[in-house]
Amino acid sequence: MNNTDWKILIYLKEERSINKVAKRLFMTQPSLTYRLGQMEKEIGVPLFIRTNKGVHFTDAGDRLYSFAEKELQQYQDMKNYVIHDPNDVSGVLRIGASQSFTQSHMPEILKGFADKYRDIDISLTNDTSDHLVKLIKKEEIQLAIIRGTQEWYDYNILLERQPLYLISAAPIDKETLPQQPAIRYNSDPTLEELRVRWWKQNFDKDPQFVLAVNDCLTTVEIVNAGLGHAIVTGDILKKCKPEIYRQMIYDRSGNPITRSSHLICKSAMLGSSTVAAFIDFIKYFFHVDQNQEEDPELRG
Repeated sequence: MNNTDWKILIYLKEERSINKVAKRLFMTQPSLTYRLGQMEKEIGVPLFIRTNKGVHFTDAGDRLYSFAEKELQQYQDMKNYVIHDPNDVSGVLRIGASQSFTQSHMPEILKGFADKYRDIDISLTNDTSDHLVKLIKKEEIQLAIIRGTQEWYDYNILLERQPLYLISAAPIDKETLPQQPAIRYNSDPTLEELRVRWWKQNFDKDPQFVLAVNDCLTTVEIVNAGLGHAIVTGDILKKCKPEIYRQMIYDRSGNPITRSSHLICKSAMLGSSTVAAFIDFIKYFFHVDQNQEEDPELRG
C-alpha cells in the first residue's frame, strides 16, 4: 500500500462517498472501487461496508484508517524535512477542545495558527473534557485542550486558570436564589463536582433546574433572554449581555473557585511537526514558559 491508498482511506472517512473521493483524487469511480477491493484482498479481511447512505468502515477498516493517518503524516514530515525550510510545516492536525474553551478561545487561536501555517489542514473535535481524554488514548485525535483535573499521566501543559461565575437574569440574592430557575448544561464530571460542592456549601435546598442544554454558550443565551441562572467560566462572560448579573464564586476559605485549562497529548505525538508547531503556538498565545514541560495537577 502507498500514500495514495492512505489518502483514499482518509478522504473516504470524511466523505463516505466513492464519487466525491474519486473527484478529490482525480480518479475514475471504477479505478477507485477497484483499488478498495485490492486493499481488502491485500489485507485479507473486509474493510468497508457499502450502503445506500454511503461507505462505512468495518472495525478492521477503522484500525487501518488510524494507521493511514500516521503513515501519511510521517511521509509529510519526511518530505518537509528533505525539501523545505525547517519552518515550513504541512500536513494534517487532529485536535480536540472542550466546549467552553472552543467557544471562548478557539476562533482566535485557529485564525492565528492558520495564518502562520497555511499548509496545515486542521480537524477540530468539540466534546467534554473527559471524553476528549478517551479520544487521545485511542489516538483518534493527536492533542486536546481540556479543562479541569482529569486522569492523565502523559505530556500536559497548564495554560490558564479561569474563575467560575454565577450569572443570572435577575439580581443575585442568596436568600431567594434556590427558588429561582436554574440552567444545567452538559459538562464533564469535574465541573459538575465543583458546582455541586459550591451549592451545598451555600444552600440547604437543591437548585430548581428547569432546563438542561448541551453547552455553556446555549446556557448564556438563555440567561441573556431573561431566564434563570447558571455557573460558567469567566472567559464566557464576554458572551453575556451587559445587564446580566454576575458574581464570582468562592470556596469556604474565601479563595476563588477556578477551572484550569490544559494541553495534553501522548509523548509519542511530539515527534509530529504539526503537533510541535501547534504546541509552540499555544505556548506563545498563553505566554507559557517555553521551558515548562508538564503540569503535575493532571496526574490524578
